[in-house]
Amino acid sequence: MSKVVKGSFELMKKLNVEAILKVIKNNGSLSRADIAKLTGLTPASVTNITKILIESDYLIERGIGESSGGRPPIILEINIKARYIIGVSIGVGSIDVVLTDLGAEIVAKKSIYIDESNVSEEYVFANLVNLINEVVEISEIDRNKIVGIGVAMHGVVNPTLGISQYAPYYNWENVNVKSVLEEKFEYPVFLDNDVRAIALGESLFGAAKRIDNFVAINISNGIGAGIIIDNKPYYGVDYSAGEIGHMVVEQDGALCNCGNYGCLESVASNRSVERKVIRSIKQGAKTLLTNEVEDIEKISIRDISIAASKGDELSITVLKETARYIGVGISGLVNILNPKLIVLVGEIFEQDKIMIKTLSEVVKKRGLKISSENVKILKSDLGENAAVIGAATLVIQEVFKGREFM
Repeated sequence: MSKVVKGSFELMKKLNVEAILKVIKNNGSLSRADIAKLTGLTPASVTNITKILIESDYLIERGIGESSGGRPPIILEINIKARYIIGVSIGVGSIDVVLTDLGAEIVAKKSIYIDESNVSEEYVFANLVNLINEVVEISEIDRNKIVGIGVAMHGVVNPTLGISQYAPYYNWENVNVKSVLEEKFEYPVFLDNDVRAIALGESLFGAAKRIDNFVAINISNGIGAGIIIDNKPYYGVDYSAGEIGHMVVEQDGALCNCGNYGCLESVASNRSVERKVIRSIKQGAKTLLTNEVEDIEKISIRDISIAASKGDELSITVLKETARYIGVGISGLVNILNPKLIVLVGEIFEQDKIMIKTLSEVVKKRGLKISSENVKILKSDLGENAAVIGAATLVIQEVFKGREFM
């Protein structure tokens, strides 16, 4: 067989595998006849490809369907335990590693704190490699069943080359994360910005299932947005689309680490909220927090959210003020992009009755009437695991594209 013919055949097989996996994933379970109808493939092609998928354990036969006159059809389902994925989040101050199945269910997880005084490439990668090996070991999963490593990286990322172009917390520039990890492990590595990865995770497994145009906004020690347009991530010319954290929301506001003043990140990030509460307490504000935390200097977003749920006035006031700033940022996105959905990710949204109600009011007040009234604003379904599940999704989507069958 010539190279051209063979290449065309392999591509066609990959496309057919992708079509079959996608239609079964979207429908839950199907007969071979249903697969042929929904994909437009011939019954013979469906039979041949499903045979390959069953032999490789990706599909399982799950009982007998109802007969429409002839032999009852055999029902096929995705076997989410067929393969496993390593998901890595390299965030601001922490690294999280998980092992998931094809359904993004977490089998094992390990995390470490990374102090900004020690963020060298050597130190970070040494710890990351150890974490990956520990997670695989405690999972007791056969390494041969692991198909890839997905990495959700804070900062500006070039996903095509697998390079961290700029990671402010780590002071990294043009670090080839993909090549470093592929030298250490036998698996392919897929890298993307953390919030874009989160958006993909929400699209496949979270609050944005079957939503083709939406924005995921992550509020942590940094603030960013993952934009999905027509079911595809929007990257921008230099892969830096979604830097909502550097949208100015307060003229002459606090200095941001980007050098500008009044950026959303400078007034609504976790650290800025924590500092605001700590400063208010030092100035004499009354709060439940003084009795519920041992060290005022170490008050966290979680502490503030819990206090707010108990009716603490200081915490509620600060969270509402923060929500208004976030609402200003979101209203700008809604006016420009007109998405169907905004997904909110971060510990600060734990008390979503306070935060989401307040920011939604701002969006409706400041946004254009049609786009702001029709957009839904929801809390993430993936919670604190949004970034690592997003990282795993970078690999899972490749599996469902038939990558392994090329």
